[in-house]
Amino acid sequence: MAQSRASALGVLPGVFAQEAALVVCGEFPNALFLPLLPKRGPGADPVGRTAALLSRISGDFSVSAVPTGWQISRTPGIDMQRADTYLRQDLDAIEEHGQGYSGHFTASVVGPVTWCASVESASGEKLIRDPGALAEVGDILAEAVREHISHVQRIFPAACVSLVVEEPMAAAACTGEIPTASGLNSYVHIDRARIFRAWEPFIQVVKNSQAKFGVALSDPEEVFAESLMKADASIFFQSETNKLLGEQLDAGKLVFWQVPLTGSPREHALDIAQRITSLGFSLSYVTGSLVVVPSPQLLANSWPLARAAIGAVKEVVDLLNDEDRLLGE
Repeated sequence: MAQSRASALGVLPGVFAQEAALVVCGEFPNALFLPLLPKRGPGADPVGRTAALLSRISGDFSVSAVPTGWQISRTPGIDMQRADTYLRQDLDAIEEHGQGYSGHFTASVVGPVTWCASVESASGEKLIRDPGALAEVGDILAEAVREHISHVQRIFPAACVSLVVEEPMAAAACTGEIPTASGLNSYVHIDRARIFRAWEPFIQVVKNSQAKFGVALSDPEEVFAESLMKADASIFFQSETNKLLGEQLDAGKLVFWQVPLTGSPREHALDIAQRITSLGFSLSYVTGSLVVVPSPQLLANSWPLARAAIGAVKEVVDLLNDEDRLLGE
Protein backbone atom coordinates (compact mmCIF):
# COMPACT_ATOMS: atom_id res chain seq x y z
CA MET A 1 0.00 0.00 0.00
CA ALA A 2 1.38 3.41 -0.98
CA GLN A 3 2.16 5.69 1.93
CA SER A 4 2.26 9.44 2.42
CA ARG A 5 5.62 11.12 1.99
CA ALA A 6 7.50 14.09 3.43
CA SER A 7 9.13 16.59 1.11
CA ALA A 8 9.57 20.34 0.63
CA LEU A 9 8.95 22.92 -2.07
CA GLY A 10 12.54 23.68 -3.05
CA VAL A 11 13.83 26.55 -0.92
CA LEU A 12 16.39 25.69 1.75
CA PRO A 13 18.73 27.80 3.91
CA GLY A 14 22.49 27.86 3.51
CA VAL A 15 24.78 28.52 0.57
CA PHE A 16 26.35 25.14 -0.19
CA ALA A 17 24.88 22.87 -2.87
CA GLN A 18 26.46 19.74 -1.42
CA GLU A 19 25.01 20.40 2.03
CA ALA A 20 21.54 21.01 0.60
CA ALA A 21 21.67 17.85 -1.51
CA LEU A 22 22.70 15.80 1.52
CA VAL A 23 19.73 17.14 3.47
CA VAL A 24 17.28 16.49 0.63
CA CYS A 25 18.47 12.92 0.06
CA GLY A 26 18.81 12.15 3.77
CA GLU A 27 15.61 13.69 5.08
CA PHE A 28 13.28 13.12 2.10
CA PRO A 29 14.41 9.79 0.58
CA ASN A 30 10.96 9.08 -0.90
CA ALA A 31 10.31 12.48 -2.50
CA LEU A 32 13.45 14.23 -3.68
CA PHE A 33 13.48 17.73 -5.16
CA LEU A 34 15.95 20.17 -6.67
CA PRO A 35 16.84 22.64 -3.91
CA LEU A 36 17.01 26.42 -4.19
CA LEU A 37 19.42 28.35 -1.96
CA PRO A 38 18.46 32.06 -2.23
CA LYS A 39 20.98 33.09 0.45
CA ARG A 40 23.74 32.66 -2.13
CA GLY A 41 22.48 35.92 -3.66
CA PRO A 42 21.03 37.06 -6.99
CA GLY A 43 20.67 34.17 -9.39
CA ALA A 44 20.08 31.60 -6.65
CA ASP A 45 16.54 32.86 -6.07
CA PRO A 46 13.53 31.40 -7.93
CA VAL A 47 13.13 34.35 -10.35
CA GLY A 48 16.86 34.39 -11.13
CA ARG A 49 16.97 30.62 -11.67
CA THR A 50 14.04 30.79 -14.07
CA ALA A 51 15.75 33.68 -15.87
CA ALA A 52 18.81 31.47 -16.34
CA LEU A 53 16.62 28.82 -17.97
CA LEU A 54 14.90 31.41 -20.18
CA SER A 55 18.16 33.05 -21.26
CA ARG A 56 19.46 29.69 -22.49
CA ILE A 57 16.65 29.78 -25.06
CA SER A 58 16.57 33.52 -25.79
CA GLY A 59 19.00 36.23 -24.74
CA ASP A 60 16.07 38.66 -24.87
CA PHE A 61 15.05 37.33 -21.47
CA SER A 62 18.37 37.73 -19.71
CA VAL A 63 18.15 39.87 -16.59
CA SER A 64 20.46 41.88 -14.36
CA ALA A 65 20.21 42.51 -10.65
CA VAL A 66 19.20 46.09 -9.80
CA PRO A 67 18.40 47.70 -6.42
CA THR A 68 14.67 47.04 -6.95
CA GLY A 69 15.11 43.39 -7.97
CA TRP A 70 15.53 42.15 -11.52
CA GLN A 71 15.55 44.06 -14.81
CA ILE A 72 15.66 42.87 -18.42
CA SER A 73 19.16 43.25 -19.85
CA ARG A 74 18.70 41.58 -23.27
CA THR A 75 22.20 40.06 -23.20
CA PRO A 76 23.50 37.52 -20.68
CA GLY A 77 25.84 39.18 -18.17
CA ILE A 78 27.55 38.23 -14.93
CA ASP A 79 24.25 37.72 -13.09
CA MET A 80 23.06 35.18 -15.65
CA GLN A 81 26.42 33.43 -15.60
CA ARG A 82 26.17 33.21 -11.83
CA ALA A 83 22.57 31.91 -11.98
CA ASP A 84 23.58 29.27 -14.51
CA THR A 85 26.50 28.21 -12.33
CA TYR A 86 24.26 27.85 -9.27
CA LEU A 87 21.83 25.71 -11.24
CA ARG A 88 24.58 23.42 -12.52
CA GLN A 89 26.02 23.10 -9.00
CA ASP A 90 22.62 22.11 -7.60
CA LEU A 91 21.97 19.57 -10.35
CA ASP A 92 25.44 18.05 -9.96
CA ALA A 93 25.06 17.79 -6.19
CA ILE A 94 21.63 16.17 -6.26
CA GLU A 95 22.86 13.73 -8.93
CA GLU A 96 25.85 12.76 -6.78
CA HIS A 97 23.86 12.13 -3.61
CA GLY A 98 20.74 10.68 -5.24
CA GLN A 99 22.35 8.09 -7.51
CA GLY A 100 19.95 5.33 -8.51
CA TYR A 101 16.88 7.18 -7.21
CA SER A 102 13.63 5.84 -8.67
CA GLY A 103 10.92 7.66 -6.73
CA HIS A 104 9.15 10.98 -7.17
CA PHE A 105 11.38 13.92 -8.09
CA THR A 106 10.20 17.55 -8.24
CA ALA A 107 11.77 20.52 -9.98
CA SER A 108 10.27 23.99 -10.01
CA VAL A 109 10.22 27.14 -12.13
CA VAL A 110 8.54 30.50 -11.72
CA GLY A 111 5.52 30.78 -14.00
CA PRO A 112 5.13 33.49 -16.65
CA VAL A 113 2.68 35.63 -14.64
CA THR A 114 4.81 35.80 -11.52
CA TRP A 115 8.03 36.15 -13.54
CA CYS A 116 6.61 39.07 -15.56
CA ALA A 117 5.31 40.64 -12.35
CA SER A 118 8.78 40.36 -10.77
CA VAL A 119 11.01 41.63 -13.59
CA GLU A 120 11.28 45.23 -14.76
CA SER A 121 11.60 46.53 -18.28
CA ALA A 122 14.15 49.27 -18.98
CA SER A 123 11.51 51.85 -18.02
CA GLY A 124 11.31 50.51 -14.48
CA GLU A 125 7.78 49.15 -14.89
CA LYS A 126 7.12 45.43 -14.57
CA LEU A 127 6.96 43.36 -17.74
CA ILE A 128 3.41 42.40 -16.91
CA ARG A 129 2.43 45.87 -18.13
CA ASP A 130 3.23 44.73 -21.69
CA PRO A 131 0.27 42.75 -23.10
CA GLY A 132 2.54 40.65 -25.32
CA ALA A 133 5.16 39.83 -22.68
CA LEU A 134 3.07 37.25 -20.85
CA ALA A 135 2.44 35.14 -23.95
CA GLU A 136 6.04 35.47 -25.13
CA VAL A 137 7.48 34.45 -21.78
CA GLY A 138 5.07 31.50 -21.69
CA ASP A 139 6.32 30.29 -25.08
CA ILE A 140 10.02 30.67 -24.20
CA LEU A 141 9.45 29.07 -20.81
CA ALA A 142 7.96 26.02 -22.54
CA GLU A 143 11.22 25.47 -24.42
CA ALA A 144 13.24 26.09 -21.27
CA VAL A 145 11.12 23.58 -19.38
CA ARG A 146 11.62 20.99 -22.13
CA GLU A 147 15.39 21.20 -21.70
CA HIS A 148 15.21 21.29 -17.90
CA ILE A 149 12.99 18.21 -17.66
CA SER A 150 15.17 16.35 -20.16
CA HIS A 151 18.25 17.10 -18.04
CA VAL A 152 16.58 15.86 -14.84
CA GLN A 153 15.36 12.72 -16.61
CA ARG A 154 18.91 11.96 -17.77
CA ILE A 155 20.11 12.31 -14.16
CA PHE A 156 17.32 10.11 -12.76
CA PRO A 157 16.08 7.90 -15.62
CA ALA A 158 14.03 5.69 -13.30
CA ALA A 159 12.37 8.56 -11.38
CA CYS A 160 8.88 9.97 -11.85
CA VAL A 161 9.69 13.61 -12.64
CA SER A 162 7.27 16.42 -11.90
CA LEU A 163 7.49 20.12 -12.67
CA VAL A 164 5.98 22.63 -10.25
CA VAL A 165 5.18 26.03 -11.74
CA GLU A 166 5.25 28.66 -9.01
CA GLU A 167 2.51 31.26 -9.62
CA PRO A 168 1.90 33.06 -6.30
CA MET A 169 1.04 36.31 -8.12
CA ALA A 170 -1.56 34.88 -10.50
CA ALA A 171 -4.46 35.77 -8.21
CA ALA A 172 -3.19 39.35 -7.75
CA ALA A 173 -2.82 39.70 -11.53
CA CYS A 174 -6.43 38.61 -11.98
CA THR A 175 -7.73 41.16 -9.48
CA GLY A 176 -5.49 44.03 -10.58
CA GLU A 177 -3.55 44.21 -7.32
CA ILE A 178 0.03 44.27 -8.62
CA PRO A 179 1.37 47.79 -7.92
CA THR A 180 3.11 49.93 -10.51
CA ALA A 181 6.65 51.24 -9.95
CA SER A 182 5.35 54.36 -8.21
CA GLY A 183 3.12 52.33 -5.92
CA LEU A 184 0.31 54.81 -6.52
CA ASN A 185 -1.58 52.63 -8.99
CA SER A 186 -1.82 49.00 -10.03
CA TYR A 187 -1.62 47.24 -13.36
CA VAL A 188 -4.86 46.41 -15.14
CA HIS A 189 -6.19 42.99 -14.20
CA ILE A 190 -5.45 40.10 -16.54
CA ASP A 191 -8.25 37.81 -17.62
CA ARG A 192 -7.99 34.30 -16.18
CA ALA A 193 -8.39 32.75 -19.61
CA ARG A 194 -5.41 34.74 -20.86
CA ILE A 195 -3.31 33.53 -17.95
CA PHE A 196 -4.25 29.92 -18.61
CA ARG A 197 -3.35 30.37 -22.29
CA ALA A 198 0.12 31.48 -21.14
CA TRP A 199 0.42 28.21 -19.20
CA GLU A 200 -0.73 25.95 -22.03
CA PRO A 201 2.61 25.75 -23.93
CA PHE A 202 4.59 24.35 -21.01
CA ILE A 203 1.69 22.16 -19.90
CA GLN A 204 1.85 20.49 -23.30
CA VAL A 205 5.64 20.25 -23.15
CA VAL A 206 5.50 18.54 -19.75
CA LYS A 207 2.95 16.03 -21.02
CA ASN A 208 5.02 15.31 -24.12
CA SER A 209 8.03 14.74 -21.86
CA GLN A 210 6.16 12.03 -19.95
CA ALA A 211 6.46 14.11 -16.79
CA LYS A 212 3.81 15.38 -14.40
CA PHE A 213 2.98 18.96 -13.46
CA GLY A 214 1.23 21.24 -11.02
CA VAL A 215 0.78 25.00 -10.61
CA ALA A 216 1.34 26.39 -7.11
CA LEU A 217 -1.06 29.27 -6.50
CA SER A 218 -1.45 31.54 -3.50
CA ASP A 219 -5.18 30.91 -3.21
CA PRO A 220 -6.46 27.32 -2.92
CA GLU A 221 -9.94 28.43 -3.99
CA GLU A 222 -8.74 29.82 -7.32
CA VAL A 223 -10.98 28.79 -10.21
CA PHE A 224 -7.75 27.73 -11.89
CA ALA A 225 -8.01 24.50 -9.90
CA GLU A 226 -10.90 23.29 -12.07
CA SER A 227 -9.10 24.23 -15.29
CA LEU A 228 -5.97 22.45 -14.09
CA MET A 229 -7.97 19.32 -13.30
CA LYS A 230 -9.26 19.34 -16.87
CA ALA A 231 -5.70 19.83 -18.14
CA ASP A 232 -4.72 16.68 -16.22
CA ALA A 233 -2.50 18.36 -13.65
CA SER A 234 -1.00 15.77 -11.32
CA ILE A 235 -0.08 17.96 -8.33
CA PHE A 236 -2.23 20.31 -6.28
CA PHE A 237 -1.34 22.66 -3.43
CA GLN A 238 -3.08 24.11 -0.39
CA SER A 239 -5.97 21.80 -1.14
CA GLU A 240 -7.12 21.45 2.45
CA THR A 241 -9.83 24.07 1.86
CA ASN A 242 -10.27 23.46 -1.85
CA LYS A 243 -13.74 22.41 -2.98
CA LEU A 244 -12.07 20.02 -5.45
CA LEU A 245 -10.06 18.16 -2.79
CA GLY A 246 -12.33 15.12 -2.99
CA GLU A 247 -11.99 14.94 -6.77
CA GLN A 248 -8.23 15.36 -6.56
CA LEU A 249 -7.88 12.53 -4.06
CA ASP A 250 -10.31 10.26 -5.91
CA ALA A 251 -8.32 10.77 -9.13
CA GLY A 252 -5.08 9.85 -7.38
CA LYS A 253 -3.54 13.31 -7.79
CA LEU A 254 -0.62 14.23 -5.54
CA VAL A 255 -1.81 16.69 -2.91
CA PHE A 256 0.94 18.76 -1.31
CA TRP A 257 -0.22 19.62 2.21
CA GLN A 258 1.58 22.48 3.95
CA VAL A 259 2.21 22.18 7.70
CA PRO A 260 3.04 25.25 9.83
CA LEU A 261 5.51 25.08 12.71
CA THR A 262 2.83 26.10 15.22
CA GLY A 263 0.85 23.26 16.74
CA SER A 264 1.99 19.71 17.32
CA PRO A 265 2.56 17.08 14.61
CA ARG A 266 -0.29 15.06 16.11
CA GLU A 267 -2.67 18.02 15.78
CA HIS A 268 -1.70 18.49 12.15
CA ALA A 269 -1.99 14.78 11.35
CA LEU A 270 -5.41 14.59 13.00
CA ASP A 271 -6.56 17.67 11.09
CA ILE A 272 -5.47 16.14 7.78
CA ALA A 273 -7.12 12.84 8.66
CA GLN A 274 -10.37 14.54 9.69
CA ARG A 275 -10.59 16.58 6.49
CA ILE A 276 -10.03 13.48 4.40
CA THR A 277 -12.43 11.18 6.25
CA SER A 278 -15.11 13.90 6.26
CA LEU A 279 -15.13 13.55 2.46
CA GLY A 280 -15.93 9.86 2.78
CA PHE A 281 -12.44 8.46 2.18
CA SER A 282 -10.60 6.09 4.44
CA LEU A 283 -7.20 7.46 5.38
CA SER A 284 -5.40 4.35 4.14
CA TYR A 285 -7.05 4.73 0.73
CA VAL A 286 -5.49 8.15 0.04
CA THR A 287 -2.18 8.19 1.91
CA GLY A 288 -0.32 7.47 -1.33
CA SER A 289 -1.65 10.76 -2.68
CA LEU A 290 -0.36 12.88 0.21
CA VAL A 291 2.94 14.76 0.20
CA VAL A 292 3.36 16.71 3.43
CA VAL A 293 5.65 19.74 3.27
CA PRO A 294 6.68 22.55 5.62
CA SER A 295 5.56 26.09 4.83
CA PRO A 296 8.31 27.51 2.57
CA GLN A 297 8.90 30.46 4.92
CA LEU A 298 10.08 28.03 7.60
CA LEU A 299 12.90 26.73 5.43
CA ALA A 300 14.44 29.93 4.14
CA ASN A 301 16.19 31.53 7.10
CA SER A 302 18.28 29.10 9.14
CA TRP A 303 19.11 25.42 9.41
CA PRO A 304 17.93 25.12 13.05
CA LEU A 305 14.45 26.37 12.12
CA ALA A 306 14.46 24.33 8.93
CA ARG A 307 15.42 21.14 10.75
CA ALA A 308 12.65 21.69 13.30
CA ALA A 309 10.14 22.13 10.47
CA ILE A 310 11.46 19.06 8.64
CA GLY A 311 11.27 16.98 11.82
CA ALA A 312 7.67 18.06 12.42
CA VAL A 313 6.66 17.17 8.87
CA LYS A 314 8.27 13.74 9.09
CA GLU A 315 6.40 13.06 12.34
CA VAL A 316 3.11 14.06 10.67
CA VAL A 317 3.84 11.59 7.88
CA ASP A 318 4.73 8.81 10.33
CA LEU A 319 1.38 9.33 12.09
CA LEU A 320 -0.61 9.39 8.84
CA ASN A 321 1.03 6.13 7.79
CA ASP A 322 0.15 4.46 11.11
CA GLU A 323 -3.55 5.06 11.61
CA ASP A 324 -3.73 2.88 14.71
CA ARG A 325 -1.07 4.97 16.37
CA LEU A 326 -2.65 8.23 15.20
CA LEU A 327 -6.10 7.41 16.54
CA GLY A 328 -5.14 5.13 19.39
CA GLU A 329 -2.95 7.35 21.55
